[in-house]
Parts: sequence; structure tokens; C-alpha cells
Amino acid sequence: MLSPARRHRLNALAAKEAAKADEFGGVRPDASVYLLQLTELKNDIHVLRSIQSQTERAKAKALLIPKHMPYVRGVIESGFKVEQDEVITTIMLWCFDCAEFSEGLNLAEYALQHELKMPDSFSRNTATIIAEEIGNAARIAYKASEVFPLDILEKAQKITAKSDMPDEVRAKLLLAMGRTYLHLEQSSLAVAALKAAIEKHENCGGKQDFQKAEKLFKKQSEEHDTTVSTTDGSQIVDDQGNLLLKST
Repeated sequence: MLSPARRHRLNALAAKEAAKADEFGGVRPDASVYLLQLTELKNDIHVLRSIQSQTERAKAKALLIPKHMPYVRGVIESGFKVEQDEVITTIMLWCFDCAEFSEGLNLAEYALQHELKMPDSFSRNTATIIAEEIGNAARIAYKASEVFPLDILEKAQKITAKSDMPDEVRAKLLLAMGRTYLHLEQSSLAVAALKAAIEKHENCGGKQDFQKAEKLFKKQSEEHDTTVSTTDGSQIVDDQGNLLLKST
């Protein structure tokens, strides 16, 4: 565990180095802080590779993340652009692995804004990794009859919306959004998201969900029309008690 003083110092040094990198067009003139952090990260990765259990590996990552966060936050909070930073993209991915989705998406947003690439061991681009990780997590939650946080899905979609990625990956994220909207009975949004998912990838698995969403949308529309055009002599008023409609 890092002491508060060491965390603060690492945060400040990372921010200072990021400022220098921005001044020199994204290239760090003195990359000592980054290289030290990267070396420490690679040592941690080496340790993680010795753990065969995915569950135990995730637990180990959760314990390691706080050690790297002062550096990561220092770079991000500086607001400056760096050309590449494997520490940030790796910790972003670890956050996803440990279900720390909000933190992971904060790092993801910075990574996309500054066009940071994933480490060389990854064949897919950063936006694809982000969408796929969130989509996979949502699918696991769905299979366990759990509701994945809608705000996480919407942010993942928002920050990757303009990025190129395989249709299957985009469909996976849209499908997760559509299923969550359907669970929340937000039928119009569910229909739109599920339709978009199927258009991206016909075999995404959302056809039955789409049918359910359409039925719910029709039902809610009919209920709305019935309420507005009521003929039982009742009145409809707004929150202030003002008469909006009186049936005849």
C-alpha cells in the first residue's frame, strides 16, 4: 500500500511529466516517472500470469489497481495529451475485469480523447476493447438474471459512438442497452436499441427481445391513447392542478 504522501508525490510527478509531454508534442522529454511505473506494472503482470484462476486473478488485480491509480490520475487530471501510455490503458482494462466500471470508463474516456492505443499484445483497438468489455459484462449479468447499470452502458456507447469497430461488437453493446431498457419498461428506447443491434448483427440474439419490446411499446401507446381520449367523464390535470382535458 502507498502512503498518502507517496500517493500525492506520484500524482504530482505524473501530472508534471504529462505537461512536459504536451509541450513536446506528446513525447516525454524525461520519461523517468512513466518508465518506473511501467516497469512496476510489468512486474505485476508477470505475477498475475502465474495465477491460473480467472477469479483469483481478478481479486489480485483489484489489490494492485490502487498502487497505480495515483500515477494514472495525475496524468488524467493534468488534462495534457500524451502520445502513448500503457499504464493507463492496462489499468483501464483491469478496472473492467474487477467490475469497477465507472472508474474504468473514466480512464477509457481519456484514452479515446487522446487516441491512446492498447498494448502491443492486443489486436483490437481501444474503442473495440471498451465496447466489448462492457458488452460482455452486461451479457454475463443478463444470464444471471441481473440488471446491468444503464448509466455504464449509455456512457460506453456515448464515448465509442464515433469509433470504428466490428459490427458484432457494436451489436453486443446495443443489445445490452436494449435489454436493460426493456427491463425498465422504456419501450421506445428498447425498440430503437434492439433494432439497431439486429441491423448491425442479425444473429446477435436480440430478436425475441425486440418482439417483446414492440409488444410493450404497442401496449403502452394504447394505454396512453386511452388515457388521453378518456370518455368516462373524468378530468386530466397537470401537477399544479390545472385542467388539461375534460372528456365530453
